[in-house]
Amino acid sequence: MKSAEEFLAELGLKSGADLGLDSPAELTSGQKTPQTNGLFEAGRIDGITVADVAELSQKIEAKAVALLAMREHGAKELRQKLLTKFPETPELLAQYAEQPGLVKRLVSEVIELCRMNNWQSDERYIEQAVRNYVDKGHGPQKIRQKLQQTCDDSALISAALDWDESDWAELAQRVLEKKYGDAKKPAEQKEQARRMRFLQSRGFAPSTIWKAFR
Repeated sequence: MKSAEEFLAELGLKSGADLGLDSPAELTSGQKTPQTNGLFEAGRIDGITVADVAELSQKIEAKAVALLAMREHGAKELRQKLLTKFPETPELLAQYAEQPGLVKRLVSEVIELCRMNNWQSDERYIEQAVRNYVDKGHGPQKIRQKLQQTCDDSALISAALDWDESDWAELAQRVLEKKYGDAKKPAEQKEQARRMRFLQSRGFAPSTIWKAFR
């Protein structure tokens, strides 16, 4: 987590030393500092308590780690969950001197920390998610759509879905067999259209669907 001096720097203020403080610890000592000429209370910068901001950041980090401990998350998905868990309400903004964007900034910092520690990885998440969706019989179009809701890295998504057409056709065949008992082309055109619509709803491309029928 950031030190008091780092939080000061981020807020565009001078360091504790420049403000006449002997050490960053004085920021939370609760003592008045005459060097600030009454503009700041010790530990407060325009109404924001540095210790409180750090505590909020730690709470966000703890929630992120708990979510990642349960399963892999895409960075986009993790960000959405954290922002939902810690909404930037008017009450929260008032507590932190009405600083808009505070929670978004802290969430971004926490996600970056998770990346640096390899607690969160879009590559690892996508690899696992694709495997799970394929096991459920989803085609590439549906998988891409789902991944775009949880991950912003389109290059990683495209790379993970870069299968040979024959591989997707083989998966579509298995989906047909599981649903209808076989992958034979129906004699009736109406039945064939129905099965094709089913595969399309699973996210398979038209070219793949035609190759799926034996």
